[in-house]
Amino acid sequence: MNFKKVSLLVLFMSVLIIAACGKAEETSSDDKSGKGEVETVTYENSYELSLGTERDSDTEAVKETVELPKNSDKVLVMDLGVASTFAALGLEDKIIGLPKGDGNSVLGEELENFKDEKFANLGGLKEPDFEQVAMLDPEVIMISGRQANSDTIDELKKAAPNAKIVYVAANPNTYFEDVKKMTTFLGEMYDKQDEAKKLVEDFDNKVEEIHSEVEASDKEMMFIQTNGGDLSLHGPQGRYDFLYSALGFKSAGEIPDEKEQKQASTSHGNQVSYEYVAKNNPGIILVMDRGAAISDGKDATKTDVIKTEVTKNVDAIKNDAIYELDSVTWYLNSGGYKTAMSQLEEIHTIVQESK
Repeated sequence: MNFKKVSLLVLFMSVLIIAACGKAEETSSDDKSGKGEVETVTYENSYELSLGTERDSDTEAVKETVELPKNSDKVLVMDLGVASTFAALGLEDKIIGLPKGDGNSVLGEELENFKDEKFANLGGLKEPDFEQVAMLDPEVIMISGRQANSDTIDELKKAAPNAKIVYVAANPNTYFEDVKKMTTFLGEMYDKQDEAKKLVEDFDNKVEEIHSEVEASDKEMMFIQTNGGDLSLHGPQGRYDFLYSALGFKSAGEIPDEKEQKQASTSHGNQVSYEYVAKNNPGIILVMDRGAAISDGKDATKTDVIKTEVTKNVDAIKNDAIYELDSVTWYLNSGGYKTAMSQLEEIHTIVQESK
């Protein structure tokens, strides 16, 4: 009887050992690290890399296919617009860090949730905190034009050698399309395709609604960026081209000179005079205060700066049709779903009020 018990015990132990070995071999075949195979999603990484930090530095085209880990919850997002797209899809918890500036100064209303301390502050938009990046050990780093220079990219690679670095900023000439593409891509990356599709449909409907209202108006518009006493024009083909190409505004500030038109396409627009505003006589003036955006409101310029003896007979001024845009949204946070929708809502309200 004792012999039988011993035999059964030996047999039982043998079965357990064989099963355990089989299980270990199965895990090893998936991934030697024990984490299992990582599912990826393909991203076409395409942008112009500045070879210096100066605005007129030479550039080099980057065009590559990158495999990003699906459902990653270790993402650094340096493009605040795209951070708002994560938020629109309910994916805030996938972001571990983003630039917030001193005292959350660069986060607009659409990014309010990211003020929570659980999201690490990566510092300024142009000068990331590379030590913080290294501590976070991200899997993915999403950059914008403000970080798309060789110095910053090199430092990011040193700080996070295992991270995939991809450019996600919307191009001014294809702004709305890029916002929708990024929404769709994140829907694929995080298995939220249905939610992303619904967001894109809502976006298209809003654009169509505003476009119809703008077309019904005969008022020409001028977009002025203020910075202290300086005025800069953002016209067609510039940073806010979507106002003209997608929403249908007629520009009151066309610049015929080819060289000046090229300058107007830069990120800060083309400097103009009060006489220029008076001569072109806009029916609507949109004002975006750069100084307020980059100084947390400390260096804000009142829209009254446009009201002078020279401009007093301009239609927009006579009819009180000067509208101040949310500078943080337009200058620092643009390029994502929630921020673009906020821009559209602002324009919708302006069109309604200016009828």
